[in-house]
Amino acid sequence: MKLETGVLFAAAYLMIAAQSLAADFPKSGESEYDTYYVFENLMTIDAGPAASGIDDFTGITRNVKGEGPFHDMSVHCLTHWTVIDEKFDLDGSCVETDRDGDSVFTTFDDQAHYLVGGTGKYKGITGKAPYTVDELHKAVSDRSARVVNHKVSWEVK
Repeated sequence: MKLETGVLFAAAYLMIAAQSLAADFPKSGESEYDTYYVFENLMTIDAGPAASGIDDFTGITRNVKGEGPFHDMSVHCLTHWTVIDEKFDLDGSCVETDRDGDSVFTTFDDQAHYLVGGTGKYKGITGKAPYTVDELHKAVSDRSARVVNHKVSWEVK
């Protein structure tokens, strides 16, 4: 009987803890965060006045306040870019995962990230995060490194 009571207590505790973690993430809001990325070019094709490539990049997201939404998240992204007659265009997608293992899925273009869904506390999230890029010195193996500042607004339905 003691084992059954202990198992029930543990299950109830885990359910309450999970609900309180989900409650800690605001249903809507605005925040600012920086992501520190390292890029690896997987493939490039070059045809004179036009070029295209696929990049794989990872990073860590930090809320500029040092806490709060979008703080200490790991990020993994893929992007496809094209340059035609000096006009640059890109699009891609990312998965941002927090310490609890919950994830936000985003797509992006050359102007903003678009929050389009997630798991756990981010299920049903939508929003937009316009960004600015600060190019850093090349990293090891000729990889690009960048700090990207995001100003995000979101809603969880």
